[in-house]
Amino acid sequence: MISEIERFNLAIFILGSLGSLLVMREFKYFFSFAVGSAIMILNFRFLRKIIEGTFLGPEVNRMELIKLPIKFLILAGLVVVILMFGDVNIPLFVTGLSTVFFSIVLYQLTTLFSRPRRKEDGA
Repeated sequence: MISEIERFNLAIFILGSLGSLLVMREFKYFFSFAVGSAIMILNFRFLRKIIEGTFLGPEVNRMELIKLPIKFLILAGLVVVILMFGDVNIPLFVTGLSTVFFSIVLYQLTTLFSRPRRKEDGA
């Protein structure tokens, strides 16, 4: 499931970046969406590695629990630096940051409509 969400997220990243470049025709808009989406892809990958390394193993890895707030602060700092010093379009940057949400919704919709239907007799 998580791998499928990552694939949807990558597809949204590519299509959204190309779409913003083709529709807006300015690098600023492309950069805003692409950087926001890339940050979320990186964040999702970090969280996946932390969950797999910490909670899915035979014992809880305490070092990964210490790394979690550090990685969060690095990503939050990256967002602050980009907003302060980068020439970004805020709505497209926030849309890029929302790509994981869009990926999860898309994954849920595809699983909802791709489930095999039961026969009328209930079997």
